[in-house]
This record gives sequence, C-alpha cells and structure tokens, in this order.
Amino acid sequence: MLTQVTREGAASLVLTRRLDAAPGRVWAALTRADLLTRWMLGPPGWPMVRCQLAARAGGLMQIEWSDRMGRTLALTGEVIEAEPPWRMLHIERLHLPDPSPENVVETLLAPDGAGTRLMLHMTFPDPAARDEMLAGGLAEGMEESFVRLETLLTEDG
Repeated sequence: MLTQVTREGAASLVLTRRLDAAPGRVWAALTRADLLTRWMLGPPGWPMVRCQLAARAGGLMQIEWSDRMGRTLALTGEVIEAEPPWRMLHIERLHLPDPSPENVVETLLAPDGAGTRLMLHMTFPDPAARDEMLAGGLAEGMEESFVRLETLLTEDG
C-alpha cells in the first residue's frame, strides 16, 4: 500500500500519500464533481449516481452510490474552511443508510518536488468509531481510490 495510514491520538487517523501532480491539479481532482466521479468510486457494483461539492466555507457535499437493487450509500457534509489549493476542513457523515457520527476531515496539500504530498487528517468521535472504520476497509478503499486518482492525474497531465 502506497498510502501511509497512522493512528494519531485517541480517535484520529492520518492518511498520507505522494502524488505526481502539482497541488493545483490535485486540488481540482479533489474538489470538482466532474473529476471526483472519475476516481472516487464506491464498492464494486456501486457506481456513483450523484456528486455535488461546493469547496468553499459553508459549501455542502452530497455524494451517492447505488447498487443494482436500488440501495444507496451516501457521503454528506459541510465545508468549514477552504484555502485553495492548500487546505480544506470539512465535516462528513457516511449513510449506510443510517448516518454515522460526524467525522472531521482536514485535507492538506503541500508541494513535494514536482508533485504533491496529500495528507488527510480524519478525527472520529471516539476510538471505537475510528477502529470500526478501519475494520470496515477504510484504508483499502482509500488506496483503491488513490490509485485511480493517480491514473486520472497522469491521463490529464
């Protein structure tokens, strides 16, 4: 796995990965719906059916995936702060279909040679919620998505 996943404090995770693209391109891929739909896929057999994200303070996010049986999986949230192309702080909830507790996610982008160092600092309500997300495949799912993100950045480069 190329993404580093580190437990931090009682209830946080830090995911770190280097990407071969400038911070502005990575920011666009993380915040533009037309690009998110190309790499942030759900579980196998669950295509993305809705993607809205306003990457500005007060902006909302609504991302949904659906399977062939009509079941949905959704990620909703609100952007608290945004400093393009370097930082975004948001609150998110995963709906399975009931909403999870709110998680706070800080996305940081920093130049790293000709590329970008991406860091996601995820704070969960408690250690049990963090550990449940890890046991549910969070790290593996993020790795799969980041591989698709790298492909997108290479294709559009």
